[in-house]
Amino acid sequence: MLKAGDEVDAWCTKCRMDLLHRIIAVVAGAPKRVECQTCHSPHNYRAPKGAAASATRGTTAAKKKTKSATGGARATKAINEWESLIAGKSAAAFRPYSISARFEPTQLIRHKKFGDGYVLEVLADGKINVVFREGQKLLVHGRD
Repeated sequence: MLKAGDEVDAWCTKCRMDLLHRIIAVVAGAPKRVECQTCHSPHNYRAPKGAAASATRGTTAAKKKTKSATGGARATKAINEWESLIAGKSAAAFRPYSISARFEPTQLIRHKKFGDGYVLEVLADGKINVVFREGQKLLVHGRD
């Protein structure tokens, strides 16, 4: 029996893909309203469109989100890397993110919005590719 606070796979109307959602409201044992765990957008529940998507999920943090068919394996690998690099690190190991700071590959950072992450690669034009729990983000660095 599903209840508010449980997690389910659902079609996100904003992200336009099957993702992990937290149930906000349940009617007659079925999810009625959910919140996307990626974009944090609340919306009515819509069943996952992917054939392989499971109907429900447990609430443990170790379980991963369903990814779209394109780039799913690479994204899953990045999430696994994120978990292995972030697990067990103290708060002092993370450097606060700011646009003016410079970062190096594999450096741990703490972003106000995205949380804890690690620098996957340093790109040209003062940009870094950072892996967070929700996925990869392109951020700027080294700006004065």
